[in-house]
Amino acid sequence: MSRLTSNLIPKQGLSYRLLFFIILCNFLFAVFTTGFSLYKEYLTDKDQILENIDNIYTSFGQSVAVSVWNLNEAQIAVQIDGILEFPDIQYVRIRETIENVNHVLSEVGELPEDESFGRVFRLEYQGAEVGQLEIYASLAGVHARLIDKVIYAITSQIIISLLLSILILALVHQVVIRHLVKMVDYIRTSSPDGLEQPLLLDGRSDRKQDNELDELADAFNFARAKTVSEFNARQLVNEKLSYERDFSKTVINYSNTIICCLNSDLTIDSTNSAGSEISGVAVENIIGEDWTSIFVEDQLQDSLSIALKKFQSIEAVELSLNKSTDKNNTLIWSFTPFYDGGTVRFMIGFGQDVTQLKTAEQQLTILNNQLEEKVATRTQSLEESNNKLEEAFKDLKYAQQSLVETEKLASLGRLVAGVAHEINTPIGISVTVNSALEIEFKKIDNLLEEGKLTKSALDHFVSRVGEATVLMGRTLESASVLVQNFKQVSADQVSSTRRSFDLDVMISELLATLAPTYKQHQIDQYVPADIKLDSYPGSLAQVITNLTTNAITHGYGDSEKGIISIDVSAVDDEKVLITFTDNGRGISEVNIDKIFEPFFTTRRGSGGTGLGLNIVHNIITSILGGRIWVESEMGKGTVFSIELPKIAPVFKEVVVDEDESVSSPV
Repeated sequence: MSRLTSNLIPKQGLSYRLLFFIILCNFLFAVFTTGFSLYKEYLTDKDQILENIDNIYTSFGQSVAVSVWNLNEAQIAVQIDGILEFPDIQYVRIRETIENVNHVLSEVGELPEDESFGRVFRLEYQGAEVGQLEIYASLAGVHARLIDKVIYAITSQIIISLLLSILILALVHQVVIRHLVKMVDYIRTSSPDGLEQPLLLDGRSDRKQDNELDELADAFNFARAKTVSEFNARQLVNEKLSYERDFSKTVINYSNTIICCLNSDLTIDSTNSAGSEISGVAVENIIGEDWTSIFVEDQLQDSLSIALKKFQSIEAVELSLNKSTDKNNTLIWSFTPFYDGGTVRFMIGFGQDVTQLKTAEQQLTILNNQLEEKVATRTQSLEESNNKLEEAFKDLKYAQQSLVETEKLASLGRLVAGVAHEINTPIGISVTVNSALEIEFKKIDNLLEEGKLTKSALDHFVSRVGEATVLMGRTLESASVLVQNFKQVSADQVSSTRRSFDLDVMISELLATLAPTYKQHQIDQYVPADIKLDSYPGSLAQVITNLTTNAITHGYGDSEKGIISIDVSAVDDEKVLITFTDNGRGISEVNIDKIFEPFFTTRRGSGGTGLGLNIVHNIITSILGGRIWVESEMGKGTVFSIELPKIAPVFKEVVVDEDESVSSPV
């Protein structure tokens, strides 16, 4: 029985409490229903006893009245004993009425203490009252019967309740409690990492129809998964917080800045080791002390305490340590409130030791004063040096301008030499033809004087004169064209006059003039015929001349033959692009950024001045209002790109005077 009970009734508190409450409720219900039933039965028994008394009176009343009237005591004794034999009758008494006074005639049994449960009947004979019959019943039998019934009812009800409770509890355990027990065991054995399988109730693998426990298990699995996820996230957060806490603790402890937390009364709640090192007071002695008594001079303590107790941020307050610390350090303090739950928990102070900086500042002040004296002493000598440098600069500018003018004249001289050499050829041919004509004229004149002139001789003379005339005409015409081009180019280069011109005509005339200087080289030009400029043709001619001379001089050897091309294209309606290209040696990467610098040349000992490309750069940027850039690789030639406006800005020449400073262009 005990084994069966232990199998059906689990040893969990909830099961026993449920069994206890089931038995208690069933017992109370049984007591209530049994008590109510017994009470009803008690009332019924009482009524039945009273009814039996009434029946006794009905049966014996008349005969007793006759016996009393006849004073038949033997008969009365028999009658009264007979009444007493009835069930539950405890006491019977007969009174005789004489002159309205009742006298006890006979009595049997024990008179009950409570005379309320009985009847008193009048005995009448022939219409007159002869006495009274008193019959009293006892409830002891009723009580005994009721007690027996109570014992039986309670015993049977307890047995029924116990069996029924065990059965109900077994069913509840099978349906509910065993699943709850499994949930409890699962919860007790589960680990925070959530590696277990989800909770599955016994016998619920098919899940044909879910009940509340299935939903509870699903809710638990969901809560479990969410808890594991939050636990893992919290673990990561805790690890991060732990790292940040350790990092912050390390930074605070090893910081050279004093970091301390002040309570509302400005006592020090905590501080790092820097506070002890700077103040010379042990950390345990600092904790609990008034902050102002250690880190503030006496005369500033009251005002600073008032400011701090307002619990507002304070920035960059310079304070010296209190004299009680035996230190004279100076610190820059800043304060900020730390809130906890909306109220100020601490005032956090940050103190930076600036003692060395203050010392350095004082030393720097002394040095500044000394330096001012030195500066005042040297200012006069510097002014004298500046005056000398200014004079030297004027001389240098004059020399530079002279070199530029010399370079221009040298370029013009080379042009004149080339043109003179080119003109010398047609003139020499003309002189030779003229000499030949003189010889032929003398021959024909002698034949004419001697009278020996023949038709064949005259025809020969006429033929030679015709050939000489044609040859002289061609050579002189070539010389004339060369002279005209030279006049225009030289005039433009010397005067730098602004005028409108066709770019293709100007470049053609210039190249024709320069032809004697590059006989062994090939210069190709690709200039559209519809590009007209309002600019300075002499300055532009100087640019092309210098670029050509620079390419021939630095790009090729004495026996090399190069190809130079000049390409012109319109960038837009306002600008043109001139591309000057040669296939010479190129410019090294080291020198390409220096080629426009004045006096920079790679042929310093071979007649190079270093001003050719500098003049080109100055003319393009200052006079023509354009810009120039270069691209080059060693062995692959050089490309100069020039971007010019079609209408040049107004330019005023620089005037150099030996006694005046150099004026600026406008």
